[in-house]
Amino acid sequence: MSNLASAHYSAGRAAQASAAAQEALAAHRALDNPRGEGNILRVVSCLQLEEGSAEEALNSAQQALDIALALRDDRLEGFWLIALGDAQRSLGKHDEALTSYQRSAALHRRLGNRSREALAWYGAGQTYQALDRGPEAAQFHRRAVAAHRELGDAWYEAVALDGLAGAVVADDPGAAAGHWAAALELVSGYDDPRAVATRERVEAALGRS
Repeated sequence: MSNLASAHYSAGRAAQASAAAQEALAAHRALDNPRGEGNILRVVSCLQLEEGSAEEALNSAQQALDIALALRDDRLEGFWLIALGDAQRSLGKHDEALTSYQRSAALHRRLGNRSREALAWYGAGQTYQALDRGPEAAQFHRRAVAAHRELGDAWYEAVALDGLAGAVVADDPGAAAGHWAAALELVSGYDDPRAVATRERVEAALGRS
């Protein structure tokens, strides 16, 4: 059920993801399985954030992180810090978000997980963009793009390219258009709701650039 919730979330099917997540969360708590509980709390946090419930998302992510810290599990801490950073950024807690992403990146670097390290870089890039610090945002997005490209993570490369385009569009619309075009090509083979919404948004951005 936890994996099903995560798959529905990744595909952009919020209602199905939420139903599966709540069932999984109840089961993990009944089984006294803290790792499972923390993992699904991360998914719940992501769903709450997409629904516009940022405070609830922050609370869920903090609960997950507290579990990781109690278990002294660096792998879990590193991953769940990304959800915490996302919630903090959404609430305008930019300094706290940067701290979460930087800690996450450092843990993943030590663990050798370059894909999740790149996800933390993307979060930092989005935070600098929210602070109107475009050059710093672009720097982190470029690092995320390069890592995902090397690893063959087409979807996350496209997401990072979209972030990079947003970071540079004010100073270099031509470069931004190139990044958005590359992102569109990468997501062309996906037909799930999240991919369709991403294509529509990027196409609209291309039309404005």
